[in-house]
Amino acid sequence: MFFLVGVGPGPGYITEVAARIIREADCVFYEDYTGPLDVEGLRRVARSEPVRLTRRDLEEESGRRIFECLREGRRAVLVTAGDPALATAHSALVALARSRGYRAEVVPGVSIICAAFSVSCLSIYKMGGVATVTYPRGGVYSTRPYELVEQNLRRGFHTLLLLDVREDGAFMPPRDAAAVLMQLEERERRGVFTPALPVVVVHRLGWGGSALYTTLGDLATSGVEGPAVVIVPSQLSPVERECVEGLARRQAV
Repeated sequence: MFFLVGVGPGPGYITEVAARIIREADCVFYEDYTGPLDVEGLRRVARSEPVRLTRRDLEEESGRRIFECLREGRRAVLVTAGDPALATAHSALVALARSRGYRAEVVPGVSIICAAFSVSCLSIYKMGGVATVTYPRGGVYSTRPYELVEQNLRRGFHTLLLLDVREDGAFMPPRDAAAVLMQLEERERRGVFTPALPVVVVHRLGWGGSALYTTLGDLATSGVEGPAVVIVPSQLSPVERECVEGLARRQAV
């Protein structure tokens, strides 16, 4: 049987169900390219030494090493940060396992999307979608974040922006994301990603980080490190406004 297990955004977020399944598994694999993983914590739970799989292992080779374990009649687990089904490549492995006749189960973890809205006190009922801020590929910028934020601001919805992973595996720092977004503004010129745009940044959640309320321009010169997500809030309710302004006051103390 194949289990796809999420262990949350950082140390201490693993559920009892996830810990039990990892402990009972014959083969424990993990990936840390979609989010930071507490590998030492994973070692304390697993019976055998966890094996790291790369993006190539999971996407280009379609989880070959996982299926080698399954063909031997053993229980295989793939552990990811956050909630495992947020990455389409992970869901593809579940579908592939089932198509080959194996039982497959997804064990949810604490999602960075839900967690980011929780720590910033923004209403998830007003979430208008998710996009990823990516580095330019061959000099070409993805305009998806621009289009989604523009649409959501007009409709009164918040937008959550995931941040890219560099070629060397490092997570995009928020300042790079701000620079990419303002570069999109220079190209599109429709007044969306201006330096004065308010943003909420949730960074290193579970790893000693926090949430902050700032502007896109200030974020571009900040020293805040990733991994992080950026939320572009739209119309704020009185409670939401009090919460995010409280983040700004906390930063000033």
